[in-house]
Amino acid sequence: MGLFGRQHYEIRMERPGKLSYREGNHEYIFPVYEEDGQVVIAGFPSSFRLYLFLGWYRVPRRFSTRAGEEIFPRLLEHFWKAGRRACIFERGDAEGQAFAFYPELFEQRGKAVEILDEAGFAWLSDYSSIDLLHEEYGLEVSGIRAEASIEPIGKALQEAFPQWHYCGICHSDYGREPGWEFSIHMFPKRGDGRFVDSGSE
Repeated sequence: MGLFGRQHYEIRMERPGKLSYREGNHEYIFPVYEEDGQVVIAGFPSSFRLYLFLGWYRVPRRFSTRAGEEIFPRLLEHFWKAGRRACIFERGDAEGQAFAFYPELFEQRGKAVEILDEAGFAWLSDYSSIDLLHEEYGLEVSGIRAEASIEPIGKALQEAFPQWHYCGICHSDYGREPGWEFSIHMFPKRGDGRFVDSGSE
């Protein structure tokens, strides 16, 4: 018998960047994308919901090792049966002891610059820089001049990187890049066990 008291489960990919695993009244949403012909599933869900009485409810909850040990083999088997290769993308510094470095984020930053340029936002004019978030696996647009630019910048990046479900906004009045900051990434910040999904259900 499984962790949730049942052996029946359902796996769906109804939208780009999102994979749902549902068992009983539990549902997890995992970031997912394809790279070099392989399905890559993030080793940490961005959303957890419970079905109670008349509907689904989001529940702040940490993702246990035991849950992963049951769910991940099922996800891999699901794609294997469909004739597709798949892997679990674990956080590089799983124990928080070492600095994670992902060189492919440099390519993603270049892609983000092009996307924002196409959306009408020029580097050094509308924002100061795009920084790499290695630990969270994502990007941060810093020094955004106008508050009105945050929403369209966020929308453009969410469409470009649908597998990055976490996002954040903050403002700084000091430092070398004063202004607004928008971050978008795949994994939650350290010490944050909450699921903060940037997309709507």
